[in-house]
Amino acid sequence: MSTVQLAFPRIFKRAYPALDPSTPMLPAISLLRFHEIDALPITVMDSERGRRAIYGYSSLARLLRMRPENFGRFLNEPCESASESLATVNATDRLRKLFKTFERTRFGFAWVETRDSPGGLVTLNDLLELYETGVIRTDLRVGDVASQMFSMPATTSLRDALSAMFSRRYRRVFLSGEGDRAFISDRTIIERIFSPAMLQSFTKESEDILQIPIADVSRLQPKMVSSKVTISAGAGELRGQTGRCLVCEKGVVTPWDLLMKPWMSKALEIERNM
Repeated sequence: MSTVQLAFPRIFKRAYPALDPSTPMLPAISLLRFHEIDALPITVMDSERGRRAIYGYSSLARLLRMRPENFGRFLNEPCESASESLATVNATDRLRKLFKTFERTRFGFAWVETRDSPGGLVTLNDLLELYETGVIRTDLRVGDVASQMFSMPATTSLRDALSAMFSRRYRRVFLSGEGDRAFISDRTIIERIFSPAMLQSFTKESEDILQIPIADVSRLQPKMVSSKVTISAGAGELRGQTGRCLVCEKGVVTPWDLLMKPWMSKALEIERNM
């Protein structure tokens, strides 16, 4: 029987560090940036709480709720205080269990537990390759799963942009009026906020670093495709492109759209033994 471990053997070879609960938030978030992942596990001290992790997206939400004068204090808080439960699956589970976990948590990653190694983080980007290998398939097209494009003026403050992103559960904001349809994401926002230049502002109680315009954040470019492109081909365009997305005539298409929308609409076929 095929399992999560057999489908993604390489995830157990990735050198993701497990954070000590006392690690301050600044180096914890810096490691998230360095490894270009959405979550880093924390060494579990209390087994009753289960596996814990620091999430990049959630750390931004926490920062948004703070008063500017408390930003500096936040950097020195132990990461355990800002941690969240990390969904887990077993290496021997079938793929259906993984899809159900993503659907339940609304996050596109989970920790895979195994007896033979410390485990590994599996993400939606890992699942994209299953279209190419034929493990999963769907007759839907890219246009069938596209989401509405969410855009804001380039002069919008980072604070307002983040508020809108969290209220709508979006991870990307397109800059309206930009001919090339550039966008910023939670990843590029983290890179900007926690850059050396911006960190100097944390020491200035009167300065709100979230008031900078989103035009100051590094922009990413989407790949343009036809709405009639197959989802399998769309997945191939995004493989290895962490944080990227597609744009078609009907809107924006992310890894979540390519994988979870067919799954939740029961339009995704999974190889029988998976």
